[in-house]
Amino acid sequence: MQTDVCQSDDRNSLDRLSSMCCNGLVIKAAQVAKALQQQSRADFDRLKAIDAEQNKLRPDYLKFVDLEEEKKRKEDRLRRTSSLINDMVGEDTKQYDEFNEYIIPVSDLTLWEAMLAVLEQAGEIQLYELLHVLEQFGKKVTRGAIESAIKTHPKVFQARSRNRERFVSLKR
Repeated sequence: MQTDVCQSDDRNSLDRLSSMCCNGLVIKAAQVAKALQQQSRADFDRLKAIDAEQNKLRPDYLKFVDLEEEKKRKEDRLRRTSSLINDMVGEDTKQYDEFNEYIIPVSDLTLWEAMLAVLEQAGEIQLYELLHVLEQFGKKVTRGAIESAIKTHPKVFQARSRNRERFVSLKR
C-alpha cells in the first residue's frame, strides 16, 4: 500500500508543478497582452497626433514643393539664357556678373537647350533663321542637327512646313 501512497504523492506533486507552470505562462501571457494593448493605444494616439500635425503642415509643404519646382525651372532657364548671352554682352557690362554661377560655355550647352532658349523668346521661327541665330550665339550647328533635336524631343518642339519653308516652334 505504501507504493500507492508514493505514486499518488508523486502524481500530486507533478500536477501541482504543471499547474504552477501553466499558471505562470497564463499570467505572463496576460501581462504581455496588457502591455501590447497599452502599446497599441499609445501608437494609435501618436498616429492621430501625427495625422493632425501633417494636415496642418500640408498646405505649407505643398507650397514649398511648388516653389522648389518653380525654382528649378527658373534656374534651368537662367542657365540656358545667361549661357547664350554671355559672349554677346561686352566685357565692361557688369549687370550680368551676378549670373556667373549659372553660366556654362555655349559649347557645353546642349543643342536642344539652346533651341529652347531661343524659341521661348522667338515663338515660331524659320529653321534657317534658328540656325543663323544659334551660330550668332556661338553654337556650332547644322540643319540636320536641328532636325534631329526636333525628332529627339517631340514633346518640346514641333516643326511645320509651309510651302517650301520649314518653321520650328515649341509644342503647346
